[in-house]
Amino acid sequence: MSLASLSRVGVVVLVCGAGVCAQSLNTAKIAARAGNVDSALADLDRVAADAPAQSLRCSLYASIDRVDEAMKACEAAATLAPASSDDALAQARAYGGKADQGGALTGLRMVGKIRSAFERAVQLNGKSVEALSDLGEFYVEAPGMVGGGLDKAEALVARLQPLSPARAHRLAAMVAAKRKDSGRAELEYRAELAVAPTPEAYVDLARFYGSQKQWDAAVEDARLAMDRDAQHGPDTLDAAKLLIGWKRGQPAAQAGLRSYLQSSQANVASYAKAHVLLGESLSDAGDRAAAKLEYQSALALAHDYAAARQGLNR
Repeated sequence: MSLASLSRVGVVVLVCGAGVCAQSLNTAKIAARAGNVDSALADLDRVAADAPAQSLRCSLYASIDRVDEAMKACEAAATLAPASSDDALAQARAYGGKADQGGALTGLRMVGKIRSAFERAVQLNGKSVEALSDLGEFYVEAPGMVGGGLDKAEALVARLQPLSPARAHRLAAMVAAKRKDSGRAELEYRAELAVAPTPEAYVDLARFYGSQKQWDAAVEDARLAMDRDAQHGPDTLDAAKLLIGWKRGQPAAQAGLRSYLQSSQANVASYAKAHVLLGESLSDAGDRAAAKLEYQSALALAHDYAAARQGLNR
């Protein structure tokens, strides 16, 4: 896509010296790893609108649920780097975020774009475990009339097996759950945990038990996910989010979120989201003063974060 074309679709185009742009992009990445969305976006405003900058912008907006801005940036990144499986995958996920936030009608409008972007990500890199996993999950969840299908998902289970046995079992579990075979699904999730006892596997098992309303097992596996996550990274955040959504195991969730906020992240840190989740938990526990501080901390990192603003207003 030309610079003129990017301008027409509303993407900021900035021409700068290579050294200045590289320095600003590096500074933006540092701010992103610190969870400072505002600072990172300000740095990106001084960077040429190339694929790496747009990709980072997409991740930053996605981290605070700004789905429209995330979509625009991801679309630009995928257009500027048409051979990048990762950018196509990020584009598909951004479309999925829009569908989730917009409701059923928006989801129906977005489903074709979601499928096309996931399928393109796999076409560009047939060995990408993330792309194959996400496409498989789409096939499980989407009706056949819009391109889904359990047979398609099962074909991807076979492709995943030599690349990641754990992800193959995970996708097989999703297929079984969709078929209402909860016994088979549990076996597959436990097989995932057996071949790779990772925090992610415990999160998957916790989510399954939550869907079955087996709350003791669900809470225990969410706690184990956080306990086993030595890096206190995204899996800790996911496990804590499950507990808060279930309104169970709140002390463990709060401890997990605090450990996440004190950790160092490799890419974009979702610290603003962690502050909001912690605020929700503290508010539910009746500690409104502490909750207010968490929402304010989130807004200090991302002043346009709607969830933080809404929490503070409550």
